[in-house]
Amino acid sequence: MAEDRFYQPKDSKDAMRYVENLFNQYKDAPLTDELLRYNQKLVRYLSGNIVDEATREGHPDRAKAAQQMAAAMDEWVRIKALGKPFTGKMKHFKIVSGNQHVRFKARRNKGGGKQVTMRKTMHH
Repeated sequence: MAEDRFYQPKDSKDAMRYVENLFNQYKDAPLTDELLRYNQKLVRYLSGNIVDEATREGHPDRAKAAQQMAAAMDEWVRIKALGKPFTGKMKHFKIVSGNQHVRFKARRNKGGGKQVTMRKTMHH
C-alpha cells in the first residue's frame, strides 16, 4: 500500500492510531472525490491489513476494533454525503460524538444559573 512507503507502523495498534490521527485531520473537510477515495483506501487498509495483523498478533479484540473503526469511517461518508454536519471525532478507535461535550455545557449552564439567581437576589 502507498502508506507503507511513508509510514511503517510498529504493530496493529500503532497503525490504528495512525489512521485515527489521519481521519481526525480530514473529518471536517468537505467531501470531495479525492477525500472519498482516500477514506476508502484507509477503510480497506483497516479492514484488511490491520485486521489481519491484529489477528496474527493474537489480539482478536483489536481486530474487532479495527473493523468497527472501518465501519465508523464508512458511516462518516454517509453522513457527509447527506450534507449533514459531522460533529464527532475518532478517539480510542471509536467515533466520539460531539454531543458528549454536553457535560461541559451543563457545567457552564450551572454557573449561568447561579448568576441568574444572583441577579434575582439583587433585584429583591
